[in-house]
Amino acid sequence: MNLIIRPSQKKDMQQLMELDRLIWDSTTTPVLLHWDSAGVYEKSYPEGQQTVAADGDRIAGYISYKHPVDIPSNRHVFDMAIGIHPDYQGRKVGSRLMEHLRQTAREQGVRKISLRVLSTNEKAIAFYKAIGFKEEGRLHEEFFLDGKYVDDLLMYKMVDGYEN
Repeated sequence: MNLIIRPSQKKDMQQLMELDRLIWDSTTTPVLLHWDSAGVYEKSYPEGQQTVAADGDRIAGYISYKHPVDIPSNRHVFDMAIGIHPDYQGRKVGSRLMEHLRQTAREQGVRKISLRVLSTNEKAIAFYKAIGFKEEGRLHEEFFLDGKYVDDLLMYKMVDGYEN
């Protein structure tokens, strides 16, 4: 595997759309987005808005991040989302993308990375904990999915140099 971490490109849109279809279901997200075309996907996630892990011409995964609230007092926080192709899970793709995010955060003076994850997404929670994320809070029975109530976990990690 020859992984390159780079900004998303127009040529990636079809694969990113297909990756979302593969990984997102009612155990991993409270809302399933259905993209009619790569063009529709690109309107929601324009070229360069996501960072991808590319193995040759194949997209192994992506990470996206933004300030959760667009105000100066929240510029020290990134809220992130990550998706890894099932063929690449367990092969350090997520770790490589997270390391890229950590470096970007440090360069931009971001102190904290946060995320939300469904309590039913046990693989993701284990991954986040393994790389140092901590549970910051829990929204009990936040979603009703597949006939049951599901908690939404709020997790965070301080960027190196900013640990408490």
